[in-house]
Amino acid sequence: MSQKKSLYIGGLSSTATPTIIKAAFIPFGEIRDVDVPMDFKTGQNKGFCFLTYVTASDCAEALYNMDGSELLDRTLNVKYSSEDKDYNPNSEAVWKGDKWIKEHGVGGDGAEEEERKIQALKEMNGPAIN
Repeated sequence: MSQKKSLYIGGLSSTATPTIIKAAFIPFGEIRDVDVPMDFKTGQNKGFCFLTYVTASDCAEALYNMDGSELLDRTLNVKYSSEDKDYNPNSEAVWKGDKWIKEHGVGGDGAEEEERKIQALKEMNGPAIN
């Protein structure tokens, strides 16, 4: 039996939330973490997530039972995640931090900076830029 505790779950509906995903997978054992990458342009998930169980046996049970099953009218593709890193409760996805958001122009001061750049281009090039 594999000692992996993390699953890749693909084929998610764009309306799937961490709460819905956790509810679907909790019958197989205690879940340590659900990481759902988001598309900042649409505000929806990217169609996949990573789910980590406390034990490898629970993870194997979920894989066996959930691969090919349906959630929110979508067929799930469930596999062991390619990397099963040690869980660190203090770690956070890079895209969740304020620094990354500001640097990439998504909300906060980054959006204001982006607007300033657009305004400067308009002033340099005349009204042709909308």
